[in-house]
Amino acid sequence: MLSRGPAIAGLFLMFELTIVPAYGRVYNSKAAIWRDWLDQKDFQIASPFAAGSYINREDAAKSDLACLIVRYGKRLEKSCSINLIRNRIN
Repeated sequence: MLSRGPAIAGLFLMFELTIVPAYGRVYNSKAAIWRDWLDQKDFQIASPFAAGSYINREDAAKSDLACLIVRYGKRLEKSCSINLIRNRIN
């Protein structure tokens, strides 16, 4: 489970994370990402301070996150974002 981001002098809050597919999954469309996100599939965090940890929809709902940047494609060359406030993919 993801916890609140690290504090830098007590002032830093984490608002977005970069994530990638977990467990060898490869996505070629935003629709496939969104379907797995709604199905509570895990994604691996690629942001430096939490790299290697996993997050799913339930974890994100418990955090102070506003947005997830998803890298996808065979070489993670594509990106999209999941807006956690409006509950949609962009």
